Amino acid sequence: MDIDNWKSFLDRWNAQWVMAQDLIEPEEADEEALEAGGLRFPPADERRTAALEERLGIRLPPSYRAFLQASDGWRHAGGSVYLLGVSAEVDWHRDAMGMKAVYEEHLDERSQRPEILVAGMWERALQLALDSDMTDVLLDPGDVDENGEWAVYVYKGWSGEYPDRYASFAAFMRAMHREFCGEYGQDPLFEDEMTRELDASVERARLACLAGQDVDTQLAVLAEAQSFNRPRAKMMRDQMAALVGPVDALSVPVDMTDPLYVREAMPLLAVEHTRGHLAGDDDWFVRRHGEEGRREAEAALAAARARTFRYEPLGPFGQAVAAAREQARWGDTDAAWRTIAAAVPDWEPYGPEHLAPFGLRADPVLGPLVTPERGRHILATPRAGHGGRGEVSAVPPGPAGPLGLAWTEGAGQNRFSYRFVAVQGVTPQDLAERLGGGELLAPLSEGELFRPGYGRPDGRGGGGGGPLYRVGSCPDVGGDASGGGAAWSFAYESDPEPYHFGRVDGPDAAVSPGTRSVSVWCERRHGPCEVFPDVFHFSYAEDGRQRFRAVARGSVAECTGTPPEGLDPDLFGTALFGGSPPDGAEETGPGLVPEAQIRALDAIAAVFGLALPYFALRHGRLHAVRGSSWNSPPAPGEARMVLATSGIRPSAPGGAQPMPRGDQRRPER
Repeated sequence: MDIDNWKSFLDRWNAQWVMAQDLIEPEEADEEALEAGGLRFPPADERRTAALEERLGIRLPPSYRAFLQASDGWRHAGGSVYLLGVSAEVDWHRDAMGMKAVYEEHLDERSQRPEILVAGMWERALQLALDSDMTDVLLDPGDVDENGEWAVYVYKGWSGEYPDRYASFAAFMRAMHREFCGEYGQDPLFEDEMTRELDASVERARLACLAGQDVDTQLAVLAEAQSFNRPRAKMMRDQMAALVGPVDALSVPVDMTDPLYVREAMPLLAVEHTRGHLAGDDDWFVRRHGEEGRREAEAALAAARARTFRYEPLGPFGQAVAAAREQARWGDTDAAWRTIAAAVPDWEPYGPEHLAPFGLRADPVLGPLVTPERGRHILATPRAGHGGRGEVSAVPPGPAGPLGLAWTEGAGQNRFSYRFVAVQGVTPQDLAERLGGGELLAPLSEGELFRPGYGRPDGRGGGGGGPLYRVGSCPDVGGDASGGGAAWSFAYESDPEPYHFGRVDGPDAAVSPGTRSVSVWCERRHGPCEVFPDVFHFSYAEDGRQRFRAVARGSVAECTGTPPEGLDPDLFGTALFGGSPPDGAEETGPGLVPEAQIRALDAIAAVFGLALPYFALRHGRLHAVRGSSWNSPPAPGEARMVLATSGIRPSAPGGAQPMPRGDQRRPER
């Protein structure tokens, strides 16, 4: 990073510093510097610059050399450096404190070039900090770029941290100027041509953002203004960033009378708090809102944890959001996204500082839909009256994922299990009741099913209350080859209870009265410490009676009943298995062959016109309900195995993975 005109740059910084002295307490002003005219010194001519180079025995890097010829030194170059770079006083650092040895202790054969450079820098660097608070500004001739610039390292001895690196002396000075301006950026009296232009750029970016103009350009403009701590810049940039990436911060002022904070920022901050490193310190979050905002802050945290917050913006866009939530909570996430995207031009802000509906990210049902790609689409759509009603770009489909059922083959990642039941002509609520469940739980993501205190009392499921399904509506895939066009609903469970071969009744009789149902159970538990073979179970029921069932387990397969028309029963036999167990697995028989399982699932999908919503199940949140075990209880006097969860199992180099159940067993009567 070069500085084209050092004199102009330093003149501006100097004038701003003099202006800032009127904004601080009189006893804090540097009267000596003020009497000397500010921060700068007279320039060093070519003779003086050459004399320094001769004394040091080197050619100075270009940007430091140009600086000296504009000002031979600088006062207050950063908060802890009071005098910098005077040519007559700079000299080699020489590492009097033995820092090289300290840094070299941490080097080994895996050390990267930046670590090696820092370790060697102490003995060869030029010390530019001539008066400071335990701070070194080191110009390193061993870290040189293609333009001949030396890197600058700033080491704050009181911090205990690694030095900060800047690519050149010019880059260092630009950063220190920004740091200085940031101290006064929020003071309305700190104003000059530069600050007025930055503020004007913020306003242009605001209007351009509302008009749907290039997202990256507006983010860059706001980031530049933010680096000088200009008012409004960070707040607007944070709103945009919340839609296109992780929510690092939201600098909307805490104001319990401002709907921009209460209805947009606070719910999202509450969500981030509950899953961040401060999740156990609610007092920290509540204290920010004062006594007058305590009740609202506590309610926001409770809604975030219970996943009951509902994002409710203004006007027609708010109506579309409500409709989209109803679609998404039953699994139709594609339709929900299209509903939201179509209504973005009707979005209404709470005020001039409000750029976009970033509060969507806090909604437990709709938040997962707002991927970075879709967030960009929202920002790229003219809104709030800043474009014609028809000015909306093509709606990106987003990561809807594959249709059908075959994608579930990868749900277990060749390690865990899953099962589902689909019923035609009933709503998800009806299906939940037929499964024996009570009140629907608040929407859960797949990961939340396995967190203690969320869905499953035991942290995994299986025991402790029965299976926990997520329920929803199956996607419309354009008809049903076996007749009957009514929609299907599903109940899906990841990593269910272990399959008890010969004693699986399943939910067919309970869920199919007056209609028909399809059930699939894939048991895939090959791995270290496993003793159970893989199983693939398929059953079909009509009007409360099971009509067909096929169960394959290694070299054993059984079919009962009449298969549905168009479905080849051979697909569900021993052809599903082949080969040897994976490396490290116990000898429990052959495992499921993914290609054969996909053929079986594709056949089911084709015959029944059946699909499961990939995005909703993998990335979204769906209502959950408890049901009954698919395994019948043991007969009197008959023992069965109860599988307990374990902690950590060994894995490939790089970390440990949760162990699937099956490693601890005890008989139960």
